[in-house]
Amino acid sequence: MSGESSRETSEFVRLTVINPDAGKLYDVLTAAEYTAVDPDGIVTYCREGLVRAIEYKDNGEPLFDEDGIYWLRRIRDLRAEMHLEGPILRVVLDLMQEVERLRQELRRG
Repeated sequence: MSGESSRETSEFVRLTVINPDAGKLYDVLTAAEYTAVDPDGIVTYCREGLVRAIEYKDNGEPLFDEDGIYWLRRIRDLRAEMHLEGPILRVVLDLMQEVERLRQELRRG
């Protein structure tokens, strides 16, 4: 050895998985917490029709169900991993939603 000390390091990542409850509605801040998507981004995605709000509060804030949380996570992942934006993101999301619809149709037989 040349006088250098060998030191082993370990890194741990804490991962918290939050699964939304069926039938419950989530405001923008809660959706942001569950999806790691910026609240302003969530409002923009909703306004642009990339994700659908189930209903709106009196102040106009969108509310999302578990399906909305699912699609916000998909948007986050597509933007981060594939660097998709704008019209291309919309096309990919439309195709993913069509695949989901067809899968459900096949399950029903």
